[in-house]
Amino acid sequence: MDKLEGITAVEIWEKLYNKELDCKKNILEYIDITKVLIKENVKSEQIKETYNYIYEHIEALKGSVKPNTMMYLKNSLKSQLGKYVKEKDPKPENHFIQFFTEAYPANSRRKDFTWVLMDINNISEQQIWTTLTYINRECLNNNLRLNSDEKKDIVEMIKKLVGKNNIKYINDLKTLKQLMGILDISILKDGKVFKVKHNDM
Repeated sequence: MDKLEGITAVEIWEKLYNKELDCKKNILEYIDITKVLIKENVKSEQIKETYNYIYEHIEALKGSVKPNTMMYLKNSLKSQLGKYVKEKDPKPENHFIQFFTEAYPANSRRKDFTWVLMDINNISEQQIWTTLTYINRECLNNNLRLNSDEKKDIVEMIKKLVGKNNIKYINDLKTLKQLMGILDISILKDGKVFKVKHNDM
């Protein structure tokens, strides 16, 4: 086999596989082939690059394959190369997803739970609300302290919920006084729509 040392993820793919990574079958085949990288003792940076290269191709399938298939491909990639890579998910982390995962215990997760993990834009109003009530409860009962990044991601999801203009959830949100205080926001009516206002503005 040609030497793999010092070459890029694209060059590794060209040497080892060179078929388009545009479907489940090809991605799984290439993930299986990449175990040679460990045997060949290539640098960890190259393994990380290869991991991210495959991950990007899995992400590119979004919309053309089922969320369960996306999850299966990502798990296959993690089990093959994950232990050699510190950052398992090259995408920026969304802190709201962390809370969402905690708000839904393993025994209460359905198909729509997986859809949200694959793409946060799939989240429903009810799922946002369930997660917000979980965060509020943790702040009240377990003295959860939110950092600025966590607050930012939570506020974004509150804006998403308020943007739907569903009066039921807007009234419900107003009852989460503890969380609204921590986030330093209010929900105000602006004509026929509701908006989230930062109290310091």
